[in-house]
Amino acid sequence: MTGEKKMKAAVLAGEKQIEMKELPVPELKAGEIEIAVSACGVCGSDIHMWKTGKSWNPELADFVMGHEFCGVVTNPGDSDFSIGDRVVFWANMYCGECDMCKAGKEQLCRQVNGQNYIGFVRNGAYAEKFVWRASNAYKLPDTVSDTAAGLIDPLMVAYHALRISDLKLHDKVLVVGSGIIGQLTGGLVKKAGASYLAMAKRNDRKLGLAKEIGDFDDYFDSSASDSGAIMNQAANGGFDVVFECVGTEESLAASIDAVKPGGTIVTVGNSINDTVHISLNKIVLREIRLMGSVSCTRKEFEETIDIIASGMIDADKYVTDVMKLDELQHAFERLTSKTDPVVKIVVKP
Repeated sequence: MTGEKKMKAAVLAGEKQIEMKELPVPELKAGEIEIAVSACGVCGSDIHMWKTGKSWNPELADFVMGHEFCGVVTNPGDSDFSIGDRVVFWANMYCGECDMCKAGKEQLCRQVNGQNYIGFVRNGAYAEKFVWRASNAYKLPDTVSDTAAGLIDPLMVAYHALRISDLKLHDKVLVVGSGIIGQLTGGLVKKAGASYLAMAKRNDRKLGLAKEIGDFDDYFDSSASDSGAIMNQAANGGFDVVFECVGTEESLAASIDAVKPGGTIVTVGNSINDTVHISLNKIVLREIRLMGSVSCTRKEFEETIDIIASGMIDADKYVTDVMKLDELQHAFERLTSKTDPVVKIVVKP
C-alpha cells in the first residue's frame, strides 16, 4: 500500500538466528496506542525461543520477541495518553472478565493460561514501533530511566514471589540461581529485612554483579551432590524461605534439602522439561510449603514501577550492558556464553 509506514524490527528467523527486517507498522485499532520503543530488556524466555527458533504461536510470521519495554507515545488513538508520554507496557494479555481477573489475580487469568503474553503469542518490542491496547500501558515517572524500565518486568516477578512467600523480618533466606531474577529477588529480600541471605549457584560467571551490589552474605556451589545439606547446616537447621529461580530437578532437590522443617520454597524458575522428580516424602514429613509463582498482579505491576521510581531498588545498577537493536543476535550469543559475565542486557533501537 502506498504510504504504508515501515519500521526496523528484529525477527526470529530460525534456531539461534535473528534477522533485521523492515516490517509494516501495525495499524492502530480502537483502544490502542502507538509508541516509539525506547528500550527493551532481553529475557531468559526470549533466549529459550531463540534457541528453538519458535514463538508460542505457530501462526505468526515474521515473529518479533521482546516484552520488557518502554517507549514514547507517537499516536495516542482514542486513549487518555498524549503524544510524548513515556510509557511502559505490562506484557500480560489478561482478559479482565474471568473470575481470576475480577479477584485481582490477573496473573492467573483464564485466557492467559500462563502463556498469553506480548512477545510470546503476539509480536513484541524488538522493533522501532509497538502498537497495542492502551489499558496495558502505564506512564513512567521521570525518576525511572529507559534502561531501568527494562527491569520492571523481572523485578515484578521477584516482587510477586516475595509477597506470596510471607517472608518475615529476620528470616534466613536462600536464593537459588544467579540470573537477573535471582539477583533482583536478593535485592528485595535484603530490603525486607532478612537476617541472613545466601545464593546457591552453579558457577561464578555472573557473581561479579552480585558481589559488587553486596546484598548476599554467602555463596554456595549448588552443583555439589551434598549442596543442600551443606546449606542447611550453614543456616543452622535450614532456611526459612527458599526462592528457586532456576527450574531444574537438581536445583529443586537442593532447595528441599536446604529449607528448614515447616519452611517455604517458592518456585519461580520454569522447567524446560515439564515434569521433574521430587522427594515427596521430604515435603510431606517435614511439612514444607512448596508453591509456584508466576508474573504478578496488575496492582503489583504498578507497585513495581513505584519501587524503582522511589529509589527503593536502583534498577540501573543491575543492567550490565546496553546494546543496539541490530546487535540483538550478538546479545543472545553473549547471554548464552559460558564465559561472558553479562547478567542483564537492554537493547535500544
